[in-house]
Amino acid sequence: MPKNIPSLKPKELIRLLRRGGCDFYRNGKGDHKLYMRYYEGKKRVVPIDMGAGELSPPYVLRIFRQFGFTDNEIEELLK
Repeated sequence: MPKNIPSLKPKELIRLLRRGGCDFYRNGKGDHKLYMRYYEGKKRVVPIDMGAGELSPPYVLRIFRQFGFTDNEIEELLK
């Protein structure tokens, strides 16, 4: 498990996800935006809550895991 995952604002998380190969998919309900990433031949779509002030470290880690990022990939993105 990656260490020292920070709290992030939604825009900061999206910047990291885009660097990792994720793209905007579509707007969701309310303040959510859906982002996608192809991983192992499958499209993964994950909602991001844009209305949140700050996203907690467990929430950030869960988003990375849903997209299929490995521990090493997460640590590289957070550098």
